[in-house]
Amino acid sequence: MKKTLKTLKIEQMVLAWFGAILIGMCAICVPSTSSADILPGIFKAKKINKHIWKTREQYVSLAPSSVDSKKPVPPNAHPVVLQIDEVRDALKSMELWIEGGIFREEEAVRVLTDGQITSISRYLVEALAVAKPEEDVVFNIQGFGNVAFDVVREKYWTSGRVFYIDDRLNVIIGSYQLRKDRGIKQAQAAHGILDDYQDINFDHGNRDDIARMPGRIVTTPGIEPGGVKGDKQRPDWVKINIRTAVAAYRNSLIPEDERKREKSVKAEAAKLTVERRQMREEMARLRKELNVIKGGGGSAASVPDLEKRLATLKELKDRELISEDEYSSRRAEILKDI
Repeated sequence: MKKTLKTLKIEQMVLAWFGAILIGMCAICVPSTSSADILPGIFKAKKINKHIWKTREQYVSLAPSSVDSKKPVPPNAHPVVLQIDEVRDALKSMELWIEGGIFREEEAVRVLTDGQITSISRYLVEALAVAKPEEDVVFNIQGFGNVAFDVVREKYWTSGRVFYIDDRLNVIIGSYQLRKDRGIKQAQAAHGILDDYQDINFDHGNRDDIARMPGRIVTTPGIEPGGVKGDKQRPDWVKINIRTAVAAYRNSLIPEDERKREKSVKAEAAKLTVERRQMREEMARLRKELNVIKGGGGSAASVPDLEKRLATLKELKDRELISEDEYSSRRAEILKDI
């Protein structure tokens, strides 16, 4: 029995309807922590003005400061010239306080690894040197985490936003150690698709929304909270006083016994400085008395005065401020007054 054109159209509509339902069910079944990450740009389009450095999914770029044109933000102090080594060590001082659970204690870990920091520090400095006041620097950098009893290494990414204002380097973390959904990765691998990360949403963070973080960035010397949400400090945003943070970080690298030794050396140096000042004052006093002796000052009939002059003369010799011959000559002159 042949199907009429009308019947075929109805069947096509039914199939399309069932297909739409299946797509919707698949979207619902995707875990909430990954649904936004595998649908890039579906909620907020991320505009990049210029790439300073880019290799595959990693980059350091310039982007608009405000993610919402209806909510402008204060202008940054851009462009700004910073030192690569100072930015590097300031980023190394950033630690994340991971909240403890049932099976582990609380711990502090680096927000970025040494490798990640080394990769982006130079480009962050270059970007900040050319950024406009209405631009932020955004980045995405990969790292590797151990899984499966620390035998297998899995790739992850950390993304964020950097800008300089009020003499502080502001860092907002958007995505922290973001991993590709394993189910999706396995499904793609079954079709021969490997190392494809274009479907991941790398969140740069912003001044309005708090990113999902497993803890909070620690407040340490030179690092203070960057913003508040409601009545709570944001765990993903910090302001860095570069000089203070760098000094604290570099000091933390010095071994404890060496720090004690350095402290002892400084205390000894301060003590010697005081002793040298006292010695200079004493020498000035003795020189003054020596001038009195050379000038024949004092009363010949005063025995205490003669004794004082002789004692002073001997002290000068003992301190090697006068020679033996000078001592003998001056002593003979003093004794003539007896």
